[in-house]
Amino acid sequence: MQNNPTSTYLISVRPTWADAFFLDRNPKTIELRKGNFGTSLKAGDSIVIYSTLPFGKAIGKVRVIKRELLTVDRLWEQSQHGRLAKVSRSQFDAYYASQISGVGVWVSSVALFPSPIALCRLRQNWGHRWQPPQQIQQLTDDQMAALNIAHAHIAH
Repeated sequence: MQNNPTSTYLISVRPTWADAFFLDRNPKTIELRKGNFGTSLKAGDSIVIYSTLPFGKAIGKVRVIKRELLTVDRLWEQSQHGRLAKVSRSQFDAYYASQISGVGVWVSSVALFPSPIALCRLRQNWGHRWQPPQQIQQLTDDQMAALNIAHAHIAH
């Protein structure tokens, strides 16, 4: 039996869509991205959600169910016409304009952090030059331990 440890990543998400992961009713369950986003993501991995400025805080964690590269039309269908991603058809079309395919990352097991972790605190722990990733960043054990998120509880 091969040991296949899970990893934790951090992604930057605009506040409206970041908050949507943590809605009590009908939360966002698909993150839509372009290109080769998250090629190393696998089922069981965790993603820390960083809500971009003006909020500028890591707000919680989700668990990856699957990552798929699909044609844009298929991705629209699989996202239940945007409902699972919390986007309208016009937002979807604008984001994927001139794209043939897109990436869908299905998530579950959301967990809000007890208190959001501000950008200044991330920099205190990870270096004053640290910048939230444009795409995705794998977190080291040291980075997670510095913020006490290594074993943040995620409901199953």
